[in-house]
Amino acid sequence: MRVHGPATLDRMDSHVIRSQLICARYDHDYPMLVSGEGSMLRDAEGRSYIDASGCTAAVTAIGHGVKEVADALAEQATRLAVHPTHLFHNETLERYLTRLCAFAPDGFNHAWTISGGTEAIENACKLAFQYHQAKGQPRHRLLGRWGSYHGNSILALDVGGMKARRDFYTPLMVDHLHLSPCFAYRRPEGLSVEAYEDGLVAELEQTLDAHRGEVAAFVAEPIVGAALGAVGPTPRYFERMATVCRAHDVLMIADEVMTGLGRTGKAFGCEHFGTHADILACAKGITGGYLPMGAIIAHDRVLDPIVQSGDPFWSGQTYSCIPLAAAVGDAVLKYIEDHDLVARAATMGEHLRTGLCSLLDLPWVGDVRGAGLFLGVEFVADRATKAPFRPERGFAKRVEAEALRRGVVTYACRGTVDLTAGDHMLFAPPLVLTEAEADRIVEVMREAITAAAS
Repeated sequence: MRVHGPATLDRMDSHVIRSQLICARYDHDYPMLVSGEGSMLRDAEGRSYIDASGCTAAVTAIGHGVKEVADALAEQATRLAVHPTHLFHNETLERYLTRLCAFAPDGFNHAWTISGGTEAIENACKLAFQYHQAKGQPRHRLLGRWGSYHGNSILALDVGGMKARRDFYTPLMVDHLHLSPCFAYRRPEGLSVEAYEDGLVAELEQTLDAHRGEVAAFVAEPIVGAALGAVGPTPRYFERMATVCRAHDVLMIADEVMTGLGRTGKAFGCEHFGTHADILACAKGITGGYLPMGAIIAHDRVLDPIVQSGDPFWSGQTYSCIPLAAAVGDAVLKYIEDHDLVARAATMGEHLRTGLCSLLDLPWVGDVRGAGLFLGVEFVADRATKAPFRPERGFAKRVEAEALRRGVVTYACRGTVDLTAGDHMLFAPPLVLTEAEADRIVEVMREAITAAAS
């Protein structure tokens, strides 16, 4: 994206100028991307880049330029793009929702599509609220974790715990409840992993006891994405948290916006940690970036009380459950299944992770983590003490810039330490990544980190 200087403003359509200025840095000249194929992007100057981030974060699940998806989109657009869901069924939508539920774990037999990840979280929270209403036990609080990100609406920011995104808007929030993140690499010195996990479970128990009968749902990413850089839980964390939540009839919402649809080497990220979830919130890879869409997939135990109440699900957006998006989602999911991309994410992810782990010989690389093709690298100023770089140095952003100059698109993040300091990088390339591309990512990262440090 190119931000044009004042001399060219009068030659551009005004609404284009506004959209560029709002989402871009005013003082930066961006390369102009023109095409993509597989894991590669190309700009107007003919330069090629490996998409190591998944187009910011875990969007491009099946890669760029897949003709089957483009054909499905075009064909559906000529037949029926939208329809009044309160009066009609639609074959394309029904086929897709059936396929999506079959892809999900057992018991997740109810799905609803919307426009994206933020709406998926909003709808999941609404569904949890209505579940308790239907049972005659109204609850008004949601429980999230610090060091998490669940979307950019006020509700999603409130439930989330990404300080850099939420602080400006806190006057608009109702202040939902938050727990500590499960982040073993940053646990107190001298505390065993087992004792650390015990403390997190005890924190949940104390919070639910203090707010008995108020909490509708606990929202968590199975593996934390941008906020912490692919941080997974301790071994029995989710299993034990689910036991406590079920004892209090608190639903568990798995934020699968980044980790779903094969990204982690499982169909959904939560499947690495048992069947703790009640509602799955999905987006990003669900259409691979070919069209905006999100979805919630709910377990029978969530819908049963609502169905028995006789009420519909009290939600709806203009672009919920539209055939056009369903056609794209169906084509993407079929592509994932036909090309066995879930298994490929596991094997290629292990290859990339091994390569990234080789960077641990650099003094500025503190940790490598994640699952499948959803991996993170944390940068430190001192590996022995895990001390972060000073925030004003912008170390991860420097690495990002050095990598881009060498032809690799990465995603630099901050806030790993105390939600403000700390640098990390998230890797979520297309699931069609090749070994040669993975090796090149590692080679460039070594050069970029060394250059940024000097």
